[in-house]
Amino acid sequence: MLFRLILMLALFVPALARAELRLTDAAGREVVLPGPARKIVINDSLLLLSLALLEDDPVAPLLGWGGDNRVDAGLRAAFRARFPGIDAVPEISGVVPRSTSAEPIIAVAPDLYVVTLWDSGWLPLVDKLQAAGIPVLFLEDPADHRIGRIESSARALRLLGQAMGSEARARAYADFADRRLHAIAARIGPDTARPRVLIDAHASGECCAIPGRNNMLAQMVALAGGESYGSAAVPGYDGRVALEPLIADPPAIWIGTGGAHLAGSGGLVLGTGIEPAAAQASLRRVLDGTMRRLIPPVAEGRSHAVSHQLAISALNLVVTECFARWIHPELFGALDPRETMARIDAEFLAVPLTGSFCIDAKE
Repeated sequence: MLFRLILMLALFVPALARAELRLTDAAGREVVLPGPARKIVINDSLLLLSLALLEDDPVAPLLGWGGDNRVDAGLRAAFRARFPGIDAVPEISGVVPRSTSAEPIIAVAPDLYVVTLWDSGWLPLVDKLQAAGIPVLFLEDPADHRIGRIESSARALRLLGQAMGSEARARAYADFADRRLHAIAARIGPDTARPRVLIDAHASGECCAIPGRNNMLAQMVALAGGESYGSAAVPGYDGRVALEPLIADPPAIWIGTGGAHLAGSGGLVLGTGIEPAAAQASLRRVLDGTMRRLIPPVAEGRSHAVSHQLAISALNLVVTECFARWIHPELFGALDPRETMARIDAEFLAVPLTGSFCIDAKE
């Protein structure tokens, strides 16, 4: 009898270890995994920051990724210092469906292919990968208005954490970010004025690229108590606005986004490894050296800048706090995004990040 019990336990325990995972992703699809995914391909290299919240070694699970250049030189250097294997991660995916083929992904046989944003254009690729036994997980649906920006960001990290067996770490960071974002949202009442904010994306020579209504940046502005200038009229992910309406019917606040990728074009340069003096110099160059200087909030000193990379990553909490401080200083003057970033570095990230992420033209 005892021998039979021991035999049953010996068979049962490994079966538990292999117990399948069933998830409902952001597209509403059921995703079934035989166990936690330990080898993955991601369509967007910036998911590296999500992995750094979930894993002691965020590079180890990566068999490949897309958008290699979205991890800029500063961010790559920070990760390379601890995980030199980052330089060996191959680019075998695209960020969007039209630039992605199934064959390179199938060739490395991952446990899971992870896609940041749901789009029906991914469906033919999904069919090919699933036929090869590779599940696909979508983390966010930008057109899903049933949930807000806070819930969407938290769901994305929790989904990835569930899929990789890192639920506790995902929950810890998501709860931390949720509390701080809900504290902002709670102070924006129905009668709170919503200043119009021009988000000048990838600010460089020509003005101005703006986020569309479903863009994360426009939703972050709304959460912080503002209205993203022009976004309501842009049905897609992004669009443009000419200089003339910005002068005739100006926004209240100008916020540029930038990164190391704009250094060669004289654009706004912020991000990991960028010294404050260099970031400020790039902001002054963009504001004073282009026609942006004619936009009233720029001329009147209500201009700021954020790291585009940070804003579209799992760390967008920091940028949202910056938005709140700038849009409603009377409500959020006590918020300290630098302190928030320091806490994230100390308590959650496998690779602490230093650099310039949010700056004010008056600094």
